Amino acid sequence: MSTRRYSLTVQGMDCAACAETVAKALSAVKGVVKVQVNFATERALVEVTERVDFRQLVEAVERAGYRLATGSADFQLNRPLSETDRQRLQTLPGVLSVSFSPDTPSSVSFRFLDGVVSRSELHRRLQDLGYEGRLLETDPSKPSQDEAQTAWLKAWVGLGLSVLVMALTMPSALSHQAQARWLAFALTTFVLIWVGMPFLRRAVSAARSGTATMDTLVSLGALSAYAYSLWMLPTNEHLHFDTATFLFSAISLSKGLEARAKALATASLHRLVRLLPSTATVLRDGAEQSVPLAEVQIGDLVLVRAGERVPVDGIAVAGKASVDESLLTGESEPVVKGEGDEVLGGSLCLDGFLQVEALRVGESTFTAQMARLMEEAQATKPSLQRLADWVAAVFVPLVLSFALVTFIGWMALSGDLKKAMVAAVSVMVIACPCAMVLATPTALAVALGRLAQMGIWVRNAEAIEKAAAITAVVLDKTGTVTEGQMRVVAIWSPQMSETELLQLAASVERTSRHPIAQAITKAALERNLPLLELAEAKTEVGIGVAAKVKGRGERDTEQRTREMGHGGWDAEVFVGKLETLPDLSTPSLRDFLAEHESGSLVGVWVNGELAGVFALTDELRADAQEAVQRLKAMGVKVILATGDKPQTAMQVAQALGCDDVLALATPQRKAQLLKKLQGQGEKVLMVGDGVNDAIALAQADIGVAIASGADLAAQAADALLVTARLSVLADFLQLAKRTKRIMVQNLFWAFAYNMAALPLAAAGKLNPMIAAAAMALSDLTVVTNALRLRKA
Repeated sequence: MSTRRYSLTVQGMDCAACAETVAKALSAVKGVVKVQVNFATERALVEVTERVDFRQLVEAVERAGYRLATGSADFQLNRPLSETDRQRLQTLPGVLSVSFSPDTPSSVSFRFLDGVVSRSELHRRLQDLGYEGRLLETDPSKPSQDEAQTAWLKAWVGLGLSVLVMALTMPSALSHQAQARWLAFALTTFVLIWVGMPFLRRAVSAARSGTATMDTLVSLGALSAYAYSLWMLPTNEHLHFDTATFLFSAISLSKGLEARAKALATASLHRLVRLLPSTATVLRDGAEQSVPLAEVQIGDLVLVRAGERVPVDGIAVAGKASVDESLLTGESEPVVKGEGDEVLGGSLCLDGFLQVEALRVGESTFTAQMARLMEEAQATKPSLQRLADWVAAVFVPLVLSFALVTFIGWMALSGDLKKAMVAAVSVMVIACPCAMVLATPTALAVALGRLAQMGIWVRNAEAIEKAAAITAVVLDKTGTVTEGQMRVVAIWSPQMSETELLQLAASVERTSRHPIAQAITKAALERNLPLLELAEAKTEVGIGVAAKVKGRGERDTEQRTREMGHGGWDAEVFVGKLETLPDLSTPSLRDFLAEHESGSLVGVWVNGELAGVFALTDELRADAQEAVQRLKAMGVKVILATGDKPQTAMQVAQALGCDDVLALATPQRKAQLLKKLQGQGEKVLMVGDGVNDAIALAQADIGVAIASGADLAAQAADALLVTARLSVLADFLQLAKRTKRIMVQNLFWAFAYNMAALPLAAAGKLNPMIAAAAMALSDLTVVTNALRLRKA
């Protein structure tokens, strides 16, 4: 049974235990195959079968005390939506509800699950059912933004009231006055209800599901201090209302800091999501129309002016402009786009004007695919994070047990309820494993964003951890260390002129998408040669292209054509591999072949006779040699693997400075090379074009596919290289090493903090308020250390 993966946003999580609770809730739903929940990025990567009911996913998470992010869309249709069509739309994956008012049946409202379906897809579904309509504008602001602002307000108000409560309860003449004690009680009750209610609610939900989370620790600590103070309120004993207020307020402030840090860490994803504009200017019926992006269709002509972002992927059919693609490809220099050039949605038109024919819209665009790729990568977990999450999940119940033992121990040794309560609360607060949980995912989120800025898009976070251990890199040649764009450098012909031979060959090759065929056709178009009429064109895969050609040239061309026996104006032309030649005895041909033996050679036969030969070459990338030298300087072995003949392969390898070379390499031989290296203990990264190298990319410890524009064919690869700079491979490996080093540092200090602080708290050496402040400081330290990767 086929499965699909979705990256869903989970709201309300506070720690790894929360993530485990959500994972268990989702895993229990019928049709769910695999679940990974990442607390730091608030993402759940869910693999499901076609039979899954997405409403059950939402209900399961809500029963556990959390929420899956949902969206809404309102459409004004040209006719009322029928009940039959409403039910059809209701069954779409991710659609939670479809409704309309009986008074206005033409206005339809959708509620859907973010990450599964989108507004543009819903619009296309309506069109498929025969409805025309427009998407009504909705408020783009996220509810989570309002929640974050409210959390900040509650934190600062709570801290202010905590200071006031502290002044009212600290040992003094004021603290013994009934009015002051009752005012402290009233203020503390307000803070517990207004500031602490989210913590209390989540703690209750966790208890109902049989788990314990950070909210459990904080809530028990604050309620213990509150209950003890309430009991002592009628007496003259010292009250600890300030402990209860400060705990909730300090933890709220810590959560606010964490939220800001996570926003910085995932800033690249947020920027990517915002690249596509909400509207597009299209040319319909000869008039310009501004329409919502969801209404743009494949084939529409989209107008893009200076200062605007391109809303779709497409081909420029008119105009010329400088386009900034830096946020997509990592290339800082603007690219000049003109007629026939591919344009990516999300790129910025700096000057000029473009008319773009839409080829990919909505979720099919390069930008949307990259955003989905990063969302999935941020939801995955490397082994270090899985270890930290497991420890954190186990840690909470252990801490609760330790706090209980501490309380009983103090009561048994001293009989002092106050000291026992303070020590137990301190243990629960100081041991909150927030820093431990944030140690790795924050660093990974920052690293993923930094790599995206460089032009490397990683499919899963584990690839970054693996990249830190790479010892060998295998490079494909064509399209990897070379530009991947062949060009004609020389033409040999014993009887025809270069122009005549090029015109004949290009006329035949225009039917093929092979790089060599495209190079010959491009050479003819650059000379403004008209392409001749074809008949019976046939492509023989791996050999060449044959066709009948008909056309009239100049008089000398006409005479030569007749002399070659074309039969009037028709000729049978074959363009293909030179290796099929039976005779290479012509001296001028031998000299030509010797001069261009390192390139690609293509023969042209007219009516069965050799008419000429083309020599083509594929230039090395400008920074290919630098990339190899940087890798070797890092102690990484570099090997070139290519299907080219040995002379060509050796020449390229020597020019780059590779350690070894494999020529005549089929996809199977490349995979065998990787297995051999891995058998020798090497950790291998393979770089290829993503199609012919799919077997090798899957075999490698890390596969990196060269991705052009919107070609994301390399499903076997762990990462996509969308920049033209090959030298970023060294940057990738260096950043991976730094990321792993910071993850290890964060985990060490998080563990060390908890192990050192717990005994002090149990011994009564830490006040609960100091413990709360220390916990917030540890979170901030871990996150700040991770954010250093932004400048890597």
